[in-house]
Amino acid sequence: MPVDVNSAAFRLWQILNGTSFHGCIRNLYINHELQDFTKTQMKPGVVPGCEPCRKLYCLHGLCQPDAAHGPVCHCEPGWAGPHCDQQGHSPCQGHKCVHGDCVPLDALSYSCHCRDGYRGALCSQPGELHNPCKSLPCVHGHCQISARGEASCECQSGYAGQLCNQGQSPCRGEPVRDHPQVQRGYAICQTTRPVSWVECRGSCQGQGCCTGLRLKRRKFTFECSDGSSFVEEVEKASKCGCTRCM
Repeated sequence: MPVDVNSAAFRLWQILNGTSFHGCIRNLYINHELQDFTKTQMKPGVVPGCEPCRKLYCLHGLCQPDAAHGPVCHCEPGWAGPHCDQQGHSPCQGHKCVHGDCVPLDALSYSCHCRDGYRGALCSQPGELHNPCKSLPCVHGHCQISARGEASCECQSGYAGQLCNQGQSPCRGEPVRDHPQVQRGYAICQTTRPVSWVECRGSCQGQGCCTGLRLKRRKFTFECSDGSSFVEEVEKASKCGCTRCM
């Protein structure tokens, strides 16, 4: 701050230090009067104009416009680099996380991310062991843990899904009308006429397997992608039901 303005400020206000300001001042009015710093006595380290620091962005620090080699950044503690954007040191150096990993919070502090089975601010206290089944609620079944430590649901009869929450429908036959296909060598062959049958789907609620109880056999002509043709017997289900699993 210029000497004359500095002295007047000490007389009028309770200012502890008139020389500690670092930065740039523009359009300063005192008693409704614009201060012209170019017409007053400058102290060492004070230069007119704010242009030098416009081109230098100090992320964690202050810009000094009149350094020996141009404007420079004076970084806050814990920061470094020409723009004060690099951490001078990691707060995790020499951390005290006993059974966990150090996670930096800022330039000076950190927190501990505890491993399974430990707790506390420094992960030094034994805690409850991690149980992967806690996060897997099996609605109609029970959770089991594999040798790799992965949890999965083993469903009761009549239920399916990742959480055993999907009821399986009873055994039934769904009508299908299509051209059955077979492969002979590299050729794909299909019947010249559509064939009707039923696809067996659903569950037998633990009383066997859903399969075809009645089968129909008929001969059909097949035409192949290589131009050949042949006649072959086709067997398809016409009725579905529960029977002993083979």
